[in-house]
Formats: sequence, structure tokens, C-alpha cells
Amino acid sequence: MGVVRGQFYSIIAILITIPIVVFVSLFVASQGSDSGIYENIVADQIHQVDRSVENDFAKAMVTSGKRAMIAGDDYVVMNGRPVTNATSALAELMINGTIGGNESLLMMNNTIANWTSKILNVPVNFDVNITFADLQVSSHDSFEINVSAKLNVSVADELGIARIDKKGQPFETLISVEEAEDPVFSLKTNGSITRTIKISPYTYRAKKLVAGSLNSSGNCTGNVTFNKTDCSNKILVAQNTTGISFSCFSGFVIEQSTNLSSSSGCYVTGNSSAVGIVNQSVTATGYQKLYIDGNTRAAWHLPVRDEVDNKYYFAGEGPVFLKRLQADLNSTTNGMESFVNLPELQSYGIPIKENAISVDYIYFGRQDYIGYPVRGLQGWFRVNRTFADRYGLTELCNGC
Repeated sequence: MGVVRGQFYSIIAILITIPIVVFVSLFVASQGSDSGIYENIVADQIHQVDRSVENDFAKAMVTSGKRAMIAGDDYVVMNGRPVTNATSALAELMINGTIGGNESLLMMNNTIANWTSKILNVPVNFDVNITFADLQVSSHDSFEINVSAKLNVSVADELGIARIDKKGQPFETLISVEEAEDPVFSLKTNGSITRTIKISPYTYRAKKLVAGSLNSSGNCTGNVTFNKTDCSNKILVAQNTTGISFSCFSGFVIEQSTNLSSSSGCYVTGNSSAVGIVNQSVTATGYQKLYIDGNTRAAWHLPVRDEVDNKYYFAGEGPVFLKRLQADLNSTTNGMESFVNLPELQSYGIPIKENAISVDYIYFGRQDYIGYPVRGLQGWFRVNRTFADRYGLTELCNGC
């Protein structure tokens, strides 16, 4: 509740100072000055009130919009059914605090109308009138919704010295859907699983970093180290084998072209840029793991594995938030995607689809699409050729 009140502070602070300024200006006027100081002060204060109203209106739209998303999610969870029209539902919540005509307790004191009433109820020496119209909600991109409205503002002093009248001022703001709950998981698991939308920090799902020579073999996954004395079962990335204790590491990426078959079962060798490439990718993304794949004789960077574990969302062709509120699982441009987590479903006793594609809107869709395992990822994870190509996993997909 404190956050909601905070959006009104700037306008209220200015309005409270107005009587003081007016008192000072009246004193100046009473001294017989013809300089117009009083008029200038009043006009300046009216402009400040107008600017504050406009600034706070934009803040109110964001606060009310975020609250409406929460209320929309709550409606889906509590009723076990999607909303019919998400754009209309969120607009109704922001304007009236209702959804389908039914009051939402989550919108109490959080509608745009509440904001308007708070401002108009502040006692000032100016006549202030605020109304809004044509509030609309729409999708903007993968992770933002757009809220627009027209604001009417009138501010005048009681003596009729100065006045501002603005009608139909267009306002538009973008509201992130991050931290909102994804209605799809609630609907498709009968409320057993809720999932918060967390945006992936990674710009790619998978990338082949280092292609090795014929002297490359084995499959292993581990955190990266560039330190030859870091004896902790990691994957060592180094220029050569000098001074290496092979028993300390689970795998090796060595720039020197050498056969390590007698020392290790998992290695990639013979790429003279390996250290720089791996270091750059790990530093840029913060993802510390490498996967060495014997089939492709290469070292791979697979942030997708972390996206599966941490239930991240990323830009793709899945439905946007508003469509998810409607349980519309059709693909869309500028949409978002995540992955189901089969062990999580099983832990709640939810029957799973064997060999189904692990992408959320495909897995929960009406039609079953067969997926195939991917080397280096969780054993249950599945994609088909279309998604393997999109995510950069084609060479690792068994059967795509």
C-alpha cells in the first residue's frame, strides 16, 4: 500500500505549497506594485500543478496497470478459467476495479479513478479538474503491454488571473510483465503450479564455441576454469598441457593440438583461439558451464540448460501475456516462450507427455508434437527440428 501512496507525493507536495506562495504574492500585490509579480507567480504555480498532474498520471497508469495484471492472474487462478478478452478485462480493472462486473479486492485504491479522486480532494487555492477517457490496453512486444489514455486537465486560480485548459492530452506508457504470474501454468495444472515470469539474462540458447581437431573425444559438462591448479572437477581451458594434473579435471579444452586419449576421456584440442573465445563468452553471459560433445568434436555453451532449470522466459513465437490470460496458445510474432519442467510436473502428481516438445505453449497445446533428446541438456528435454534450428541445437539433437 505504501508504494501506491507514493505516486501521489509529488503533486500533493506542490499543491500544499500553493497557499504559501499565494499568500506571499498577495502581500506583494498589496504593496501597490505594478510589476506583475503576483500574476507571474500564480501563472508559474498553475503550470507546475499541470506538469505534476501529467507526471503523476503516467505513474498512476503504471501502478494501476501492474495491479490489474495481478488481479487478472488472480481471477484466472481463483476461477480456474481464462478471461474472455484480456485487453478489455485489464482496462475494466484499471478504470472501475472490476472484472466482468465483479469487484476485485486487489484493485482497491489502485484504479485510475482512485488517483483522480485523491488529487481532487486535496484542498488548494486553485480550481483543479481532472478527467480521463479512452483508456486502452494492448500488447507492445514480448515483455511489455501498452496502456494509453487521454487526459483532460483544467487548473485556474479563484480570481481568474491565470488558467490552463488541456483536453484530450494523449498519454502512453509501457508496463513490463516481468514478475507477473503466467496464467497458462495455473490453468494447465489445475492451479497446482504457478510460475512467475522471469526474463532470461541470456541472448542465445546455445552456441558452438570451439570446434576442435580429430584429437577430440568424449561428452562431459562442467564449470569452466582457466587455472591449471584449480583441482575441482571442472573443465580446464588452457593453451597447452604443461603442468596439468589430469585427474583434477572432468574435461579439457586445449589450444595445443594433442591426443589426450591416454589421460582423459573428455577433451577438445587443436583450436588456437579457444581460451579467448571461451573467456569472452563466459564473461559476457555469466554462464559458467561448458559442454564438450564428442559427436561434433566441439565445446558448447548452453545457457538453455539454465533457462530450463530457472524457468526463464525469452523472446520467441509463443503467446504474449495478454493471450496467455485468454488461454490462447497460438504462436505469435514478438511473443515469449519458456520450457516446461517435467520433474516439477511429476512432483505434483501431474501426468506428463512422453517425448513431447518441452516448449511451454507447444507442450500444453491441443496437438501433440514429437520431440527428440538433445545432448548436453536434461535427459527429459525434447525439441523438434524447428525449435532445434531456432535455438541453435540442431547439431546436438538426436533425431531432429
